[in-house]
Amino acid sequence: MNGFVSQCCERLFDEKDIRLLPVKNQKFQDFYAPAVKTKAIWRLLVGLTVLIVVYLGFSVLFGVVVVLVAGAERGSEVLFAIKQGTDPKAVILLLTTFGAMFVGVVLAVKLVHKRGLKSLMGPNKNEAMRNFMIAFVIIVFLILVSIPFYVFTDLPVQNMAFSTWLSWMLLGAPLLLLQVSSEELVFRGYIQQQLAARFDSRWAWYVLPSVLFGMLHYDPETLGSNVWIIVAHTTLFGLIAADVTARTGNLGAAIGLHFANNLYALAIVSLDGSLSGLGLYKTPFHVSDEVAIRDVVVPQLLFVLLLYGLFLWWCRNRPQL
Repeated sequence: MNGFVSQCCERLFDEKDIRLLPVKNQKFQDFYAPAVKTKAIWRLLVGLTVLIVVYLGFSVLFGVVVVLVAGAERGSEVLFAIKQGTDPKAVILLLTTFGAMFVGVVLAVKLVHKRGLKSLMGPNKNEAMRNFMIAFVIIVFLILVSIPFYVFTDLPVQNMAFSTWLSWMLLGAPLLLLQVSSEELVFRGYIQQQLAARFDSRWAWYVLPSVLFGMLHYDPETLGSNVWIIVAHTTLFGLIAADVTARTGNLGAAIGLHFANNLYALAIVSLDGSLSGLGLYKTPFHVSDEVAIRDVVVPQLLFVLLLYGLFLWWCRNRPQL
């Protein structure tokens, strides 16, 4: 990791003591400090219950409204289409439901922990915004660098006209930002903060939230035999997001990484048959083609693992400031 990416990393991490794996440095301690007063595990469990009730409650209410308006048979078809996400309206509606996750985590920390949204983001708003932009640019740069590798695979096929895609993205991009921000607030904000306030072990505040995040993507019905590869992929992403959150002391970098990743995966080159409705392009193979999916996802997983290894190597060997 050198040149452009290395310079961006230097700006992200300015503390003098950076280890191979994330530690409770001063920035991270400042980040989870608001959770210390209410660090009891029972509070976290109650808070997660509040979050789940709000999110699932909204999902159930949404489904009931659809069935009442469209009728039982047509309503079931609409809900199935939203789950598949093969047209723009379906993906937009699905992304909208993450507003309930956002409301749920805000209510959880407010009612159970007596603190607000700002305490989940980190103590320095300007630094979080800077970290968001730097992380976003790094991922965009890595995506652009990887484009030439498409010559070794089947090229994506166009999913919709650029003008049509652009008009959908006026709504889709903010909703994608809502989605990734809500997930980061829950996993790298709320859960990671509470566990770090209660436990010293990395297994608790670094590994556990990442595994939970990975398991959230467990969908054998859609992914078939590739389901554990996808879980491993998303768990690795969770570890990276948890790592940069600990090192920077705010959610800016994690949200930036997540937004750039999902923007590419859902809006630039999406997987045919699975949330492909907003994609400008889509893969030439369907989600049901397990062999083709595996041939693409395994190299991606190894590539991300290599990048994270280089990042950890850089953290250990970088010159001291």
